[in-house]
Amino acid sequence: MKGLASLPLRDDRLAHTRALMIARIAIVLYLVELLLNMTRPRVLPDEPALSIFYELPAGLGKMPGFAGSLDRLLSMPRAVFWCTLAGIVAGVVIQIAAAVLRRSERRSVALTWLTLGCLLLPFGLLSLVVVVEYFPLVLACVPSTALVLLLLRGGVRFARVPLAALLAAFAWGALIVFGLGRAYSGLAFGTLFGYLGKSSATDISRLAENQFRTIDLLIVHLSVVDALAVAGGVTLLFLLFRHRVTDAVSGLVLGAAVGLGFNFVESALYMKIYGSLGGMLGSTGGFEYWIRQSIGLLGGQVAYGALLGAGLGVAARARRRGLLATAAVVGAIGGATASELLSGWLSGLVRGHVEVGSALDVLVVSPFLWLLPQLPLIALALALLVHGLRARAPALRAAVAEEVAAGPAITPAEVAVLTSPALRLWAVVGAWRWRGWRAARALHRLHSVQLDLAGHHVQNDPTDTVHADELRARIARLKGVPPEVTP
Repeated sequence: MKGLASLPLRDDRLAHTRALMIARIAIVLYLVELLLNMTRPRVLPDEPALSIFYELPAGLGKMPGFAGSLDRLLSMPRAVFWCTLAGIVAGVVIQIAAAVLRRSERRSVALTWLTLGCLLLPFGLLSLVVVVEYFPLVLACVPSTALVLLLLRGGVRFARVPLAALLAAFAWGALIVFGLGRAYSGLAFGTLFGYLGKSSATDISRLAENQFRTIDLLIVHLSVVDALAVAGGVTLLFLLFRHRVTDAVSGLVLGAAVGLGFNFVESALYMKIYGSLGGMLGSTGGFEYWIRQSIGLLGGQVAYGALLGAGLGVAARARRRGLLATAAVVGAIGGATASELLSGWLSGLVRGHVEVGSALDVLVVSPFLWLLPQLPLIALALALLVHGLRARAPALRAAVAEEVAAGPAITPAEVAVLTSPALRLWAVVGAWRWRGWRAARALHRLHSVQLDLAGHHVQNDPTDTVHADELRARIARLKGVPPEVTP
């Protein structure tokens, strides 16, 4: 215990309290799912106490790839399950010890983070199992995911989200959101099928109908769980980086990063499942890559996360924050549910008019039908982004003017360029045309550091290790390399 007091952890009582609350809510809901699953009606022969431990019959198990793929989708490895329970017990013990024992402030911070790790990190083992077992498929998803991360990092130049917050958001989506969703939905499937399929024990003809009804309800359940998990992660990051995360634009970037992390692991899983069961499910692993990591990469979970994050960013600065936050969560849930259910319904309508698996179907029709229900939410997220960037313009002009008065880091001649994204782009393009690629890259770096310096005036983070004087020194060094280029 003495070593915990020496850990270099930040003492932020508000963030720690809210983080513990989020973790406790997640664990309580998981325990409720466990209880409901254990008390469900038994429909299939030889069902275990928990449906996630059900093993497929021998006939299905002999089908190549079938048992393993379905197991990854609906069940939970026993080792991960017992690690999760052990983590919950360890977290409770640590909380009791923290309440009873006398402790220093730093030790209290370390115990808080240790509790959070015990409660939440075991769920991330589900993601690690997918990454390790399907590593080649994960590698295939790396280039497109990295490209979107770079876009989120560089798309907003002024008062941008810190790199640490962006990577933490991606990790939360890949580990916690995906893990919680798998753990919850695996239990919920058995519970729902137990109640809906009760009549199937005597009426085999209703078995398939009850399975489809269960899957429809499971989609809604999973959408709710994922939206709440994304909201919890974005809220936590808002608290941890509250001096650097300022508005709806920051929330949109963080939410999109969380959705991107979730989509990264989910894509590998579905590529494997449909690669093994393509003949039965009517799809292939290649099509899943096309729709999840190519044409639809900015839709789906990324779009829902962006909308949810932007809504939470607006709510953080509004009077009716509870109402706006609820509306953002409901919108994300509705979008996720609609994209799955409505796209399937639309596909059924056009099935008789377009050959399934043809080039037209794979390249145009199916992606269009999948994206169509998402278009209103994507448009709303873009509208929030544009409105947020316009709302930042007065703050940017004021911050640049303040820095012009403070010293030579930003000169009056550079004000017009720095406050206009179009002029910044034109200046970089002009530098590339007239002086080459190195000059254009140097000018881009100069603009980035100058905007970071202007953002320092707006964010005013007292814990920021990058002092304004260091940024000014970097600007002075950069100005000594390339000649100043302005349009």
